[in-house]
Amino acid sequence: MGQFPGRPKTIKGALLVYALQVPVPTQIISFPLNPDTLTRRFDLGQSAGAALPAGTNAPTTEGTSPTESLTLTLLLDASDQLEQPTSNPITVVSGLLPVISAIEQLIYPSQVLVKLTNGLTKLGVATISAATRPWTVLVWGAGRVLPVKVSQVTVTESMFDARLNPISARAELQLTTLSSADLKDAPKPLQGLATVHANQREVLAGINTAQSAVGLTAVPRF
Repeated sequence: MGQFPGRPKTIKGALLVYALQVPVPTQIISFPLNPDTLTRRFDLGQSAGAALPAGTNAPTTEGTSPTESLTLTLLLDASDQLEQPTSNPITVVSGLLPVISAIEQLIYPSQVLVKLTNGLTKLGVATISAATRPWTVLVWGAGRVLPVKVSQVTVTESMFDARLNPISARAELQLTTLSSADLKDAPKPLQGLATVHANQREVLAGINTAQSAVGLTAVPRF
């Protein structure tokens, strides 16, 4: 199906996985279709910030900042690949199992990397250790590159091929953004992502204030 000629090219969201202490992702999960919705929840919960009154002069710290949780659902479908079997032999043989396995692996440590680094350590040549749980970064456009913890994965498989490989599925991911304190042991480039995201939020909020002020005829005085 041809696309509308004036339609802008859509950037795909993705998850980048870092299982080693090096600034190179060990796994990339590009979203086949961008989710229609991204649910974000901000919760002060039982943190110190929940007890602070409005207008307080207390500084913002990790303990007073809200927790940001995200929920997104990925729609997975192998129909287009199966229509071109010669170009997609892996999909023909395995269906959606590779991408589903990659999503499931988000909450597992890499057994291969652990065994490899342990073996190299015994030989005295290992300089990089594998993470117990991989570091994950959600890329949702240039303005939101978020370090996250994958807390829950739910996969619903709905259609299967003759080999019982799934060819249609939904994967729901529950994510929690990580703070600078959470990232102190992450690879160096990841450690500053939480601060960058916070700064971007404040700048964009300031832009909104400027835009809103233009439309006001008068600012109320108190």
